[in-house]
Amino acid sequence: MGHLAYFFQRKNTILFIQIASVLILVSTALTWVTATGLPDTAAADEISLSGAEMAPTIRAMGVVGVAGGVAATIAKGWLRGLIGAVVFGAGVLSFVAAVLALSNPAAAAAPALADYTGTTDPAAEYAVGFAVWMALLGSILLVITSLALLLFSPGWDDDTTSKKFSRGKPGAQNPDEIDMWDDLSDGEDPTK
Repeated sequence: MGHLAYFFQRKNTILFIQIASVLILVSTALTWVTATGLPDTAAADEISLSGAEMAPTIRAMGVVGVAGGVAATIAKGWLRGLIGAVVFGAGVLSFVAAVLALSNPAAAAAPALADYTGTTDPAAEYAVGFAVWMALLGSILLVITSLALLLFSPGWDDDTTSKKFSRGKPGAQNPDEIDMWDDLSDGEDPTK
């Protein structure tokens, strides 16, 4: 467990949450399913459906992941746990949408296909694109990193401000130049 805690430090966890969320967002703009052999009423014989058309909520889940990652960088304590739970939910919903599109592309594409064709007749063939796999990878990574956020963020150091940007304390033991300038700014004589 020590190696996992070391790996899932603040920087790595936030980075992987962002990568996972971007994978999900990018996948929604790409083709998830290509339907060929459409009914005679359709204007074309082949239609490519994007992730946003097939699963409209998945784009929102990607945005939730990005926003959650950013919020987790500034949140402290129990608020990070709440953010981790929300990001976990976004990852699970994205995972379900991707698995449904992979396991039964005809059913997942039916509502979007009906908007194009004006009928509920299915297409002859459905070909799954690589973007669904990208969404699946992103959602799995989002679930794992949100669990890491929940498990390991209580051990993160919330006092990560560097000495360069911290306020000096008047009369501090072994003051450095920054502490002396801060003391001078506060009206204290640093030479005493």
